[in-house]
Amino acid sequence: MIKQLKVISLLFVVLTFSACKLQKNAKRKDLKVNKTTYLFEQMDKNEFEFENLSLKAAVQLYQNDKKTPFKANIRLRKDSLIWVSITPALGIEVARVMITTDSVKVLNRIDRNYFIGDYEYINKRFNIDLEFSTIQSILVGNAIAFEHDEKVNLSIDKEKFYLGNMKKRKVKKANEKPGRIEKQKEEVVSLWIDQSSFKVRNFIFSDLLANRFLTGQYEKFEQVEDQFLPSDLTFDFQSEKPAKVDLQYSKVSLEGPLKFSFNISSKYEQVFY
Repeated sequence: MIKQLKVISLLFVVLTFSACKLQKNAKRKDLKVNKTTYLFEQMDKNEFEFENLSLKAAVQLYQNDKKTPFKANIRLRKDSLIWVSITPALGIEVARVMITTDSVKVLNRIDRNYFIGDYEYINKRFNIDLEFSTIQSILVGNAIAFEHDEKVNLSIDKEKFYLGNMKKRKVKKANEKPGRIEKQKEEVVSLWIDQSSFKVRNFIFSDLLANRFLTGQYEKFEQVEDQFLPSDLTFDFQSEKPAKVDLQYSKVSLEGPLKFSFNISSKYEQVFY
């Protein structure tokens, strides 16, 4: 039961670029005018937009020195709902998950039980605060939002732009040696942006006060109609219970409407955490 729920939760929580050329490279001189405003504008123009999104995923979960492969069908309705059906190699559904802006539901077909709760379920399991908008952005490769009143640092890091609410060198130091940095912020968002496509290539979402990190990497993007969606994604959870998740998307569709069924049998038992 616990193992299955860990697999399910990791898919959401987690639940990047080589395919095509989108624009000309942004030059350093472009950043002299408007600076972060210019970069945010370009990122907004190249965000992956959708109303309904359906895709299949091959997932590899690495945890406790074990590798667990499974498949998932993922459906999203923008800004409102994420639905996931999980199947092992045999193709028989073992679990179903649905999250909205304020709830988390897990249906466990193996143990014939279900869970209904709020985001505290996810936050407790992975020791990091995640909102619906953050999970949605992570799954489609869009930028994690900064707070409106935050000071955002901009710099060049090799072939990428760096954006973060903490300076780049401090973030790298915290990630490598989390116990040896002054804990100035609770939540730190760091993004590395491709200079050609203005898409997120890497990110770090961390809680420095508790030495917890979620890192993401997008290695490949595929064209979906006139947009670009990451197809190879890697997420690494660094906390008391570290885990790594690799996803490969396939059969992507923007057609709708989609079905988000979540029927619970009267024979299933409700569980609480």
